[in-house]
Amino acid sequence: MMLADEGKVSLDDPVTRFIPQLEKWMVVEEKDKSHVLLKPLERPVTVRHVLSHTSGLTGSSELQQVTGSDSTTLKARALSSVTGPLQWQPGDKYAYGNQGMNIAARIVEIVSGTAYEEFLQKRFFDPLGMTETSFWPSEAQIARLAGAYGPDKEKHGFARGGIGFLTKPYSDRSHRFPEAGGGLFSTTHDILRYGLMLANDGELDGRRYLSHGAMDELRKEQTGATKVNYSLGYHLRNGMFGHDGAYGTDLSVNPATGMVAVFMVQCTGGDQWAARDLFLKTATQVFKDDPP
Repeated sequence: MMLADEGKVSLDDPVTRFIPQLEKWMVVEEKDKSHVLLKPLERPVTVRHVLSHTSGLTGSSELQQVTGSDSTTLKARALSSVTGPLQWQPGDKYAYGNQGMNIAARIVEIVSGTAYEEFLQKRFFDPLGMTETSFWPSEAQIARLAGAYGPDKEKHGFARGGIGFLTKPYSDRSHRFPEAGGGLFSTTHDILRYGLMLANDGELDGRRYLSHGAMDELRKEQTGATKVNYSLGYHLRNGMFGHDGAYGTDLSVNPATGMVAVFMVQCTGGDQWAARDLFLKTATQVFKDDPP
């Protein structure tokens, strides 16, 4: 959205404007155990499609399914997406997945001429004071990393789990690369700083990060005829927008009241969503009044 504000990217630009190799995308027309019939795209996959999970891409590329989420560069992951056909015509359906976010991150690299992690560091993390947000936590930060827990096999107690889709050691910059759809490590403080910027219409401490128009795009439904409550990288839920993580972390912002709700938990058992929903319901009841 920063690049859109600068006129360098449009949400309705075809992805192939930036990655022409993806002109070879095809769409599954028929599929069973004995055959797959492919047909051409009826319309281009756009930046809006990949950000709203309506592109037709599967959750992860065939390359990632073999090598892991973070073992190849964003360039390799973006190019490899052409080997797995789209599951429907762009814009026809919604299905959440990380592959589209990695393609969007690669477009950021191409347009800005900067590595994705450097773009985030210079444009967001440093100016916002997000000093502990990184794809590669240090050994000291890893020592403070919250453990992930879920029910044990007997369902009478709890067992510690792990982060299944990322490769250890997390501090390895030589063999690990940014997973744009879920690779950042962070803290409550840093997520709150980011949430305050979103709650304040793209501005914080006198510095504007996103225009009012860009923020409007982030706060409205972007899934077209599918009518799924999703925007551009953000869920839309009960008047709030934000994003949750696979193990239960959640940032939700209420643009009407200015409430920023940060929920931090690492749960592997599935109960995190009920806990998150109760937390947000309670927070909304406590902070129900509009700001003066």
